[in-house]
Amino acid sequence: METSTDDKDARWRVIATDLRAAILDGRYPPGGALPSEPELVRKYDVSRPTVRKAIDTLVSEGLAYVMRGRGSFVRPMPERRTIIITDHDRPDLAAPGNHPDIQAFGWDLALRDREPESPLFTGEKTTADRDIAMMLGVRPGHPIIHRRSMWHRGHAAVIHGASARLEINSYANADMLPDWDDPKRFHQYRKRPGFFYQSLIREHGPVRWMTLTTARIAYEDERTMLGMDYAEAVLIIRRTMAHANGHPIEVTEVKAPANRYEVGYHREIAEDPEAVFTAQELRDNGIDLVI
Repeated sequence: METSTDDKDARWRVIATDLRAAILDGRYPPGGALPSEPELVRKYDVSRPTVRKAIDTLVSEGLAYVMRGRGSFVRPMPERRTIIITDHDRPDLAAPGNHPDIQAFGWDLALRDREPESPLFTGEKTTADRDIAMMLGVRPGHPIIHRRSMWHRGHAAVIHGASARLEINSYANADMLPDWDDPKRFHQYRKRPGFFYQSLIREHGPVRWMTLTTARIAYEDERTMLGMDYAEAVLIIRRTMAHANGHPIEVTEVKAPANRYEVGYHREIAEDPEAVFTAQELRDNGIDLVI
């Protein structure tokens, strides 16, 4: 009897469902090999393309990976780290002086031997594309200040030899900081961790804060930047500093691999909601970032 297309489709789903259940039950441990293609072909009496479609499904779900010539394996689950959202003492994460390498080692050691194509942080005046214009409530092409910082969390979980990374972008309407191009002021914006925010709040405060968290499949450039695999999701935390009337002044956007980070809230985690985590408490609780 001829097998219908629906029946063929159902077979790869059955294989994927069985393997998924076995992985989640621990019958195939992290890093362990899955049954080979010939084994699965014989067991389910299907073609190799059907088996490959089932394996591809597990790969897209982040449960397995394929090594050419060796077979399919269960993906090790990384240690999950935490990003804390706070409602007081919000740090300027894109400020060079707040970069963890600068704080840990000082400017000279942190910047020594850095490759020009992979700077720890950048800051420039540029123009808003469509998405940034929507964030800031300006027209596309309007002058903005874009600051970018890459955090390489060496103490976090390692997947295939790459430790977790965070990308932090800050966008501000350039009209809000007309002295950005002044060399002396630019040096202060770069060297003093709180100067950028202090200037904005002094000139445009009082301010209010709004934080939005979302996730989506990562774009190709984001996968490269954050050391992610194909079809992994990126976690995006967007915090907006706004006028009292809600009009945006500055937007900080944190991007992190969603399979390595989870979000918590300071008031729900801290024993004293008004207390600030010490550096030791952050390490002890697996917290990589407070936003």
